[in-house]
Amino acid sequence: MPGYRKKITRQMDYQEFEEAIQDLRPDQQAFLSILFFSGCRISEALALRASNIACRPDTVYIDFFRLKGSKPTDPIPIPRTKYVNWLCSQYNEVFTFCRKTGYNIVRKAFAELYPHYFRMNRITKISEDFGDAYVYSFVGICAQSIDNYRGKVNIRKVGQALSEELKY
Repeated sequence: MPGYRKKITRQMDYQEFEEAIQDLRPDQQAFLSILFFSGCRISEALALRASNIACRPDTVYIDFFRLKGSKPTDPIPIPRTKYVNWLCSQYNEVFTFCRKTGYNIVRKAFAELYPHYFRMNRITKISEDFGDAYVYSFVGICAQSIDNYRGKVNIRKVGQALSEELKY
């Protein structure tokens, strides 16, 4: 029987992410940045070609080929950080490593995490900040599937809203 590890549901902010990837190679930093910002599947990131990437001064737009029945999405805008900037100099195939190497890159920077963690992290943040309709458009999954990815959210906002109701 395979060893089951409990799903990690805590959220990660950009500062924690950036601290962990600073010592990696530029291609590895870009790979992890795509996972972190876009919430894409590891196979969607590995399938990228230079023709799927449009670089602008402050934003990089990535047109992912969605898998597992997800609906196609518009190109995903991600901030053009110093780690993402590497993507703008690539031709043809962007990442030349396999899924296992991608998994190992995640483990090298984040020993306790797995590639799909970043999908959960992004979906949870988008859902909490903007609502599920935005998740659907951003990652192309249906409302029923969103619950499979959602991690813990900040329920303090609900408590504050309840207190605000008393003032009326």
